[in-house]
Amino acid sequence: MVKNRKLSRAISDLGWRKFRTFLDGIAEKYGRDFRVISRP
Repeated sequence: MVKNRKLSRAISDLGWRKFRTFLDGIAEKYGRDFRVISRP
């Protein structure tokens, strides 16, 4: 991916954030609960 580990992780986190936002919108559209569980 990228040689810089911190940059690589930031890019990955951004992708997950976008995916989470997408799921939140879908859940809201269909009247479902969307919960985010924190990492241990």
